[in-house]
Amino acid sequence: MRSLVINRHSLTWTVGERGRHLPNAPAERYLITRTFAGGSTGLRPASFPHTAVIDMSDADRLVATARWMIGTGRVEHVVAIHEKDMLLAAQLREEHGLGGATVSETLNFRDKCRMKGALEAAGYTRLPRYRAVDPDALTADWPWSGPTVVKSRWGVGASEVRIADSAAAVRLAVAELSARGHELEIEEYVPGRMYHCDSVVVDGEVLFTAVCEYIANPGAFATGGVAGSVIVPDGPLRTALLGENTTVLRMLGLTSGVTHVEFFHTPDGELVFCEAAARPGGGGIDVIVEELYGVDLIRAAIEIQHGVRPTLTARAAAPGAVTGIVGMYHCEHGDTPAADIVRDLPGVLHYAFAAQEVATGVVRHCTDYAHKTYLTAESREQFDERAREVVAAVRATQDLADREAG
Repeated sequence: MRSLVINRHSLTWTVGERGRHLPNAPAERYLITRTFAGGSTGLRPASFPHTAVIDMSDADRLVATARWMIGTGRVEHVVAIHEKDMLLAAQLREEHGLGGATVSETLNFRDKCRMKGALEAAGYTRLPRYRAVDPDALTADWPWSGPTVVKSRWGVGASEVRIADSAAAVRLAVAELSARGHELEIEEYVPGRMYHCDSVVVDGEVLFTAVCEYIANPGAFATGGVAGSVIVPDGPLRTALLGENTTVLRMLGLTSGVTHVEFFHTPDGELVFCEAAARPGGGGIDVIVEELYGVDLIRAAIEIQHGVRPTLTARAAAPGAVTGIVGMYHCEHGDTPAADIVRDLPGVLHYAFAAQEVATGVVRHCTDYAHKTYLTAESREQFDERAREVVAAVRATQDLADREAG
């Protein structure tokens, strides 16, 4: 079962002697990875004897390397779990006659206009009004009032999302993003909280879904800010989101994969689709799902892309259990790890610190966390209180470090 893994994440998920998630022997594994963001940290030849470490921002080199490894290794499966690589993986499969998600399937989860168009064509009505943007022929006659969202049709991590409160601001946002080479869409701004559904789909059937609420809407990421996700317990809202998620996945036509679908919940109680991805959610979502339900979304995604039925050991959540992640973005002057959070604060399961990969103070996207703290509680109220304690403790550590440095 020879496979090519295209990796942009930390390799912690598969650096063991056999690899924790990969269902094949090391000799059958081909890896393309990078040094940036931990992509080669812990890399062991025993796990990946066939490895290319390259600058993955060079798209031509990435494609050429992938083609060479597929050909020389007689690769049978192409595996990717980062949003930026999903379409490339599909293109390589078709080019080499390999099984797995197709280009057509994948486009419904990558191009934000195409995905909404597919839902409209299938009769889905819970959509914001939207339109593709021609930067050279932009008019102000869009059929909605109030704020307008300008976003890349191919963007990731809300890094190319702008909220504009006037036609002039829309034009400025379009000019900024199109100058960077982005194909754009505009859509009406939808107020309310945001939720995400993270699912495992096999042969068109949704086998598992976790429903979470974002602590802060993804587009609101900022230097020194706080975000994250908390799992939604059983109740009417969770039931409604499960139904919408299943409907959307059926209409978008994914055969098998792990998905991340986002919805707005408006102040008047309406659910509105935001967007969908055919890969595991980022920012530690996989960790809290495994903590509460015993389902490893990363492993499921990798197994499915190897043509193997995923290992799903789903269990019911304990009554009243609330699990989530609190993510804190990098501060303006840099960050230091927080001290003794796991030992000193109630409900803290794990804590992780990531040093900044770029210039101090720059937050690149909505999961570009300096600090990730995984929490559990007996109620949402208790979770929120514990989250506040975590934020205060991290900031106190940072303030102390700043005073000592100053």
